Order: sequence, then C-alpha cells, then structure tokens
Amino acid sequence: PVVSTSHWIKRFTVAFLVGFAVLFTAELLKGGTVIRAAEHAAVWGLVVAGIFTGVGYLRYRRNPACMVKPGSKDK
Repeated sequence: PVVSTSHWIKRFTVAFLVGFAVLFTAELLKGGTVIRAAEHAAVWGLVVAGIFTGVGYLRYRRNPACMVKPGSKDK
C-alpha cells in the first residue's frame, strides 16, 4: 500500500488550518492584538502540523496496512 504525496500535503494543511484557528482564537481571547495572534498561531500552527504529519508518516512507515482503509483508492 502506497499513500500519495497529496495525502501528506492535505494532512499537513488540515492540521495547520485547525491548529491556526484554535491558537488564533485563543490568543485573541487572551487579549492579544490581531497581528500578534496571527504570528503566534502561524508559528505554532506550523510546529503542530509538522509534528502531527511527521508522527503519522512514521506510523505509516512502521505498518502501512494500518494506514490504508479497506476499499481506499490509495492501495
């Protein structure tokens, strides 16, 4: 089973966007400025997305059968 590069890019992008939204909102609720909240969320969003995607890739490398769903086109 091979997982395509687009899968990893989508996974990273989704993790970044979710992380960015949560961190941006939290920083604004703490009373930060919009610019500061965006900077904070962008930096930590990249870190979170990188770790999330990296761990997923390592788990995939260890046991690809667990990553691919039955009936998936990524077989």
